[in-house]
Amino acid sequence: MNQHKKQILHNTPAQTAILFDAENISYQLVEKAITLSFRFGKPILRAYADFSKTHTKGWEKPALKHGIRTIHQFSYDNKNSSSDFLMMHDAFKLVYSGKIETFVIVTNDSDFVTSIQLLRQSGAYVHGIGINGKCSSLLPESCNSFDLMVENKESKVVDQCQTASPKKTEPQQQASKTQITRLQRAYQESKKCNEGWVAVSELSKAAAIADNPFKKFSSLLTHSGMFELADKNRQAKLIKVSAKSA
Repeated sequence: MNQHKKQILHNTPAQTAILFDAENISYQLVEKAITLSFRFGKPILRAYADFSKTHTKGWEKPALKHGIRTIHQFSYDNKNSSSDFLMMHDAFKLVYSGKIETFVIVTNDSDFVTSIQLLRQSGAYVHGIGINGKCSSLLPESCNSFDLMVENKESKVVDQCQTASPKKTEPQQQASKTQITRLQRAYQESKKCNEGWVAVSELSKAAAIADNPFKKFSSLLTHSGMFELADKNRQAKLIKVSAKSA
């Protein structure tokens, strides 16, 4: 970065939060991810992981060099990452503070899709960064914009990147008016738990959509933009009524 740009960033309040899923992304990708994020303005940087795990070793040097705040959270259950929940909890605290409007989420994990949708609905701009060949195809669809980084077999970043196009990652079929109507009607007729959650399996049976353009019913819910998903896509809640069903 040239001296003039360094001076501008130094005098500019932080506008962007770059959040690293350090259990899912190698420390060797940090330099490239930060470079890709310069266009969004001066960032605050945080990395989340259970840093007691062997595969998270190596984050000390990039954290020191770039001023990344490393946030440790023990994973008490091997099936779930506690640091993922903490990462998005902090993201929502930042967006509601009114100081951060742009989030760069560095991960390959599709578990962040619903949280990204909710950040966008809260008024934030979300840019995603993942690894080509490892990144979930749902992530580019859920973000406002996305970059894919390329790495070699030694897990070192090759000096190139490409902007992800939704056309290359996920079919562009959209839910039809009939499907939208069925989804909303099925939700209204389904038995709901506390706070309006419905089992996705029950919702799928009630909607009876045979011509789903996506591989999974949960993907149809995600791309409809009307449902929030939880419990690893096993629970769904209607958060928006689409005009298509009117």
